Amino acid sequence: MNSFTISTLITASVSLIFGVFVIYRNNKSLENRFWSLVCFGVFVWQLGLFLELLSKDESQALFWNKFLNVGAILIPIFYYNFVLILLNKLKNGKKLLNFGYILALFFLCFNLFTSLFVKGVPPAFNFKYWVEPGILYYPYFVYFALYFIFSFHKLILALREYKFLKKQQIKYVLLSGLFGVGGGVTVFFPQFFGIYPTGNYFVILYLILVTYAMAKYRFMNIRLILTRSILYAILVGTVASFFALSVLVIGNAIGGNTQTSKIITYIVTSFIVVVFLDPVKRTWAKVTDKVFYRGKIDYQEVFREVGNVVAREIDLYKLLAGASSLLADKLKIKQVAFFVPNDKQEFYLFVSSDQEKQKFSLSKDFVTYLEKNRKILIIDEVIRDLGNLDEKSEQYQTADYFIKEAEAHKAEMIVPIVENDNITAIILFDAKQSGDLYGQDDINFLEVFVPQVATAIEKSKLYEEVEAFNKELQQKVDEKTKSLKEVNVALQARNKFLTTIQVVTNMISRTLDLKKINQMIADSIATELGYVGGMLSFVDRENKYLKVGAITNNDHTRQAFHILSKEPRDYQTKLEENYNLSAQTFLTGKINFSDKLSDFLAPPVGKAEIDKIQEILGIKTIVGVPVFSEARIIGLIQYYLPIKRDKISSLDIEIMTALTNQVGLVSRNLKLYNTLQEANADLQDANTRLRELDKAKSEFLSIASHQLRTPISAIKGYLSMMIDGDFGPLPKNINDVIKNLFESAARLARLINIFLNVSRIESGRLKLEKKPIQINELIDSVIIELINQAKQKKVSLEYKKKKTVPPLIMADADKLREVVLNLVDNAIKYTPEGSIVVTVEADNDELNFKVTDTGIGIKKEEVKTLFRKFVRGSGVAQIHTGGSGLGLFIAQKIIKEHDGQVWAESEGSGKGSVFQFTLPVYKENGAPIYKEETKITKK
Repeated sequence: MNSFTISTLITASVSLIFGVFVIYRNNKSLENRFWSLVCFGVFVWQLGLFLELLSKDESQALFWNKFLNVGAILIPIFYYNFVLILLNKLKNGKKLLNFGYILALFFLCFNLFTSLFVKGVPPAFNFKYWVEPGILYYPYFVYFALYFIFSFHKLILALREYKFLKKQQIKYVLLSGLFGVGGGVTVFFPQFFGIYPTGNYFVILYLILVTYAMAKYRFMNIRLILTRSILYAILVGTVASFFALSVLVIGNAIGGNTQTSKIITYIVTSFIVVVFLDPVKRTWAKVTDKVFYRGKIDYQEVFREVGNVVAREIDLYKLLAGASSLLADKLKIKQVAFFVPNDKQEFYLFVSSDQEKQKFSLSKDFVTYLEKNRKILIIDEVIRDLGNLDEKSEQYQTADYFIKEAEAHKAEMIVPIVENDNITAIILFDAKQSGDLYGQDDINFLEVFVPQVATAIEKSKLYEEVEAFNKELQQKVDEKTKSLKEVNVALQARNKFLTTIQVVTNMISRTLDLKKINQMIADSIATELGYVGGMLSFVDRENKYLKVGAITNNDHTRQAFHILSKEPRDYQTKLEENYNLSAQTFLTGKINFSDKLSDFLAPPVGKAEIDKIQEILGIKTIVGVPVFSEARIIGLIQYYLPIKRDKISSLDIEIMTALTNQVGLVSRNLKLYNTLQEANADLQDANTRLRELDKAKSEFLSIASHQLRTPISAIKGYLSMMIDGDFGPLPKNINDVIKNLFESAARLARLINIFLNVSRIESGRLKLEKKPIQINELIDSVIIELINQAKQKKVSLEYKKKKTVPPLIMADADKLREVVLNLVDNAIKYTPEGSIVVTVEADNDELNFKVTDTGIGIKKEEVKTLFRKFVRGSGVAQIHTGGSGLGLFIAQKIIKEHDGQVWAESEGSGKGSVFQFTLPVYKENGAPIYKEETKITKK
């Protein structure tokens, strides 16, 4: 067996192992699946070639040649598919891919069942059996070459499109493909080039390089498997060699080849192996780690050093600067950058291991993606997961944007620092200096490190807040101290202002004489405010002139104004534009200033006189303030100050304005007071007259009612006798007229009784003769009296009695019957159709009478006013025109005299109504009294 044959066996074995391992690691990934298919294709090809070279006859060699061609035909299409998936461009090459499967099937069929693909296996290149191409072998070469050319073309184009590690991975795949195809061409088609098939030695490099690229893409950890495989292979070899040598040495030392000597030899050797196995294993592990993990990181040491920085530093900048530099140095990372949020919650570059890096901020979408995931993100993994998403989905778009921004910042790993469900900082890790991808060891380290950093950041922020608070507090203390001094000065002035207003208010409250009040205010300008003095001027009734109402009266002002040729009150200021500042102040309603008294008083006063007065009084500034009363200007006050205008403070203006407002309020209040006094006098006269009229009305009603009651009773009696036939039978037409007259007389009698009751109520002469009564008897008599009236309107009237008799009540039977009659009669009158139900309910304390109808109802806003005198509901006059509006008023008074309550309820117009009253139950020795009712029959 020569070296070429051995290389085929090695390549087949490695391909099978790699293919199984890749599909085992992630059988759901399309990349893993198709790379496994490529490995299995190489396995079939190399295994068939190995068995062909060891074949004993030509037929056996031809069989294995056809077998190896199966793998060789499928490798190009599998590899092309793998490249498309790797570059996320499967859809772009779908048609070419489908055509490739058809070609592969075509070549497979001719390979297996005809001699058009392979004619035979004659000797060649010092091999006993080698392929002799058929006519279809040449098109197969074109198919093989084109698909690999397509694959390499896409990989080369992708080098321009992708950046950073993705670009490096594509380089690995492209380089390994060139090695593999170059070697494969010399094996498949050596006749075309006339060279020895030495390229088979390079095929194994093709597999190793691509698988290494896959390992860098974190589908598997090939380096770990490789080192551990070498470790255990060396360990097994060492133990086996030692065991064989020990058996030989110990056996010779003991001597003999007996069974006993062999047992002793095995026991001693086994003991030595057991004792020294673990030290030998550790030794070889260190050797392999040094060879394959020369740049291995001691994460415990890194964690200890970074932990010291985190625990030691309290300043946020020093903390993150130290952590970034240490992480970049110890983890051998090109750059580590910390981003923290500003006041606008924008994450900006706070500190970086590369101090010269320009400051920038992360986009809102980038941060939002992190907030949704809240975990350590390795860009290569995000890219890999992106291939499994629909390109049109929102999830794909956000992930793609995240990847592009990360690549723009040269970030290969992003670590969010979360504290209390909020991201307090973000760490961006650049590529490792070794070019390796971030692995599980890095993630494990950061998962322990990040919580400590989060706590340290929170501690630093609290420290910064305390420091800022201390500075702000000190600044505020200084400001407050300064402002307090200013406030003290202002308070002194304010106290003066309040004292002045209080004094003036007290003076005003002592009198209602407007002239005296105005003079008090004019004097207070000098005595309380400390000004030179002042003058109050008011408009006349015709709004043509301003006249002096009051002027400060002291020795100083009297001496100065003595210069005038006549009294100040005799001067009048015309209310014309540009006449003087007094008129201007009144007409515009604005405060005016001047350093000349003549601007306010001349004309009508002469300018020379005014200038002399100003000199005597020492006036340097005059302030004219309009007097408002109910949004109307009624005059103005002139304040004479001994200081220049620039020395007048805002408090002075406020004091003058407040005092002027007092004048306006006093004028308005006195005017209202006088008006109110006049109105009160008029009202007293009107009330006296109304009481006299009301008394006369009540007396008239009483007299008229008594005078009408007797003849109406006589008329009713005679009409009743005529109806009953006491004067003989009446003709039918006369009988109907007599009945109508009787009913009209009865209504008139009831109306007279109503007026009598109203008269008694208003004069306080309503007397009740209360005694225990059974209300059922009273209600039955009312029902009997009104049942015909209800039938005439075709309205059902019913008294629903309870099975138990209600307790007695203490009442005036006649007066209470009027109330029940009124409530039931009203229900009949205002129920065009339907029913009226009377019910009584009682307990140990109270009896409740209720009349429920389906009539016209009552508006909710009218319910509370129905029991007033002469009040009727809206719309009832159209139904019953004869109502007086007094029935419910009388009913309420009668029920109240019985210590009860009466009220009405209704859901609104057209929804019926309920009238009810309550009366206290009659008791003896604290218990209700019950009595059977007397049956009432209709006569």
